[in-house]
Amino acid sequence: MANHTSQGVYAPLPQSLSDSDSEKDIPITIRTKFSDRLNNFQNGVHETVHHNGYVSPLQIMKLPEVRKVTPSMSLKRKVCFVFSIAVCFLTIVVFLWVIPCSESGTCPVRISNWENQHDGIELTGKINVVKSAFKNTANLVLLFKQNLNSADSQNGIISVLGNNGAVAWYINQAKASTDLNCYLIDVNGDDINDCLVLGEMGLEAIDPVSGSVFWHAHNHSQSVVMTGLDFPVILQDLNYDGINEILTTTNAVSGESKFLIISGKTGILLGEISVSHSGHLGIIEINASSVIYSCTVGNETIYHQVSISALISNVFNRGDSLNLPRVKFTPESHAGYTLNGRKLLINNVGTCPDSCRVDIALIDEKKVQNNIVWSYQNSYAFIPTSFSFKQTKSNLSSLKGHVNGFILKLWQWFGYSHKDKAKRYLTKRYVPGNNSAPQINSIMERVVLITFNNTNFHVINASLTEITQLCFPNEAKVRCQPGLENQNSSLLITDLDVDGSQELVSYSSTYLKREDLKDNWQLVSNMKVIRLEAELPKLYEVAK
Repeated sequence: MANHTSQGVYAPLPQSLSDSDSEKDIPITIRTKFSDRLNNFQNGVHETVHHNGYVSPLQIMKLPEVRKVTPSMSLKRKVCFVFSIAVCFLTIVVFLWVIPCSESGTCPVRISNWENQHDGIELTGKINVVKSAFKNTANLVLLFKQNLNSADSQNGIISVLGNNGAVAWYINQAKASTDLNCYLIDVNGDDINDCLVLGEMGLEAIDPVSGSVFWHAHNHSQSVVMTGLDFPVILQDLNYDGINEILTTTNAVSGESKFLIISGKTGILLGEISVSHSGHLGIIEINASSVIYSCTVGNETIYHQVSISALISNVFNRGDSLNLPRVKFTPESHAGYTLNGRKLLINNVGTCPDSCRVDIALIDEKKVQNNIVWSYQNSYAFIPTSFSFKQTKSNLSSLKGHVNGFILKLWQWFGYSHKDKAKRYLTKRYVPGNNSAPQINSIMERVVLITFNNTNFHVINASLTEITQLCFPNEAKVRCQPGLENQNSSLLITDLDVDGSQELVSYSSTYLKREDLKDNWQLVSNMKVIRLEAELPKLYEVAK
């Protein structure tokens, strides 16, 4: 009886819940029973489940393969998915190549106003705008002359960065260069025009980006550098090396004058031919078919013309010297500077500083009665430059429609020694550092803006700068620094950062009295860039 009662209380467990099962099977069994209730004891494959939640071994053997079914993405989800990937990729590109603005010029650099001082040199000549190592920024190349008050200074060429005025490179020269042009020829085929420099040292080609010298013009043996050359013009490629050639002239002390053809790639003399005409030979004009040249003896100038094909044939076939008849030719006279119906006339008269005067006239070519004339005593006006802004609502309003105009630099002497007081300096050569004192002139440098529209004009004094000029006796001549002739092309308007707006580039030189040494002067040159289109409205406000 007791034995029967014991069996009723402790019934044997099913095999699936016995202690022989692992603990991992228990939760699986519970989940199975719970899912059976939800499925009404259907196992999802159309098999009947027993009342205890288990399938018989025979049924397990008959279970078909269960495949996982993934619903397809809707069109909206696909679009969002592709868009998210594209955004991620774009973010990577922006952070890697757009945001980091390295000095290699990845990002465009917007130029701001700047001014830099260069000690011990006098900037001179035309300002050349050249390619830069930085993207969307141009550099500036020009000549400089030595300090006449220092025995150890040199001449040379300098390049400054257009975005901040820092020195990119410079080349010292023992003798001064007279001409610089960085727009004529590409001597190495890199699609960047290189600089041709002419001076007492001859003709040379310079890389405007690095400042490295490609070549000096020399003869066939490459042992003699040719000097006494005039500034060249460009001919077509004659030796099939892919680079144009250079045509120039030379005038020997003996009186012999020649045409020279020089390789643009190597600087080697390709050929030459003499000219039988007497006088100084110079190229006046060149076009696609002919060359007009001049021969000057004293005050008389005679003009001749030769076809380019005949010139080339005589040079390379070693023909006789050229002896061509004179032709009628009238050099183009400089009749002022014209811009949008207005003409600016400049007439410098006399010798500065004692007896010079400048007359300036602004002429309305449509209405003669609107002519304006200014006259300044003891003054000299340099070559002007012109500007023309793009007409927008903003600048038409701020400039009152004056989007065209001229910029002019004038020197006016207000304190100087007259010639009779300077005679004592002409008896001997000035030697820097000795006890002789140079002549001191005081000059007021004015930069004047003349703007106009269809009905009226406006004159603005943009800047006033006091210049100290020293004049040094040199044998029978007095040399003054800064020199009047050296400042003649000291203004330029250009777009340095290729942003559509224009900048005014200018330079000037002066002597400053040094405080550390008595009666000693320091030569300095200042170069500045002004965002003209942005600064001009401010000048209008000041002028009111």
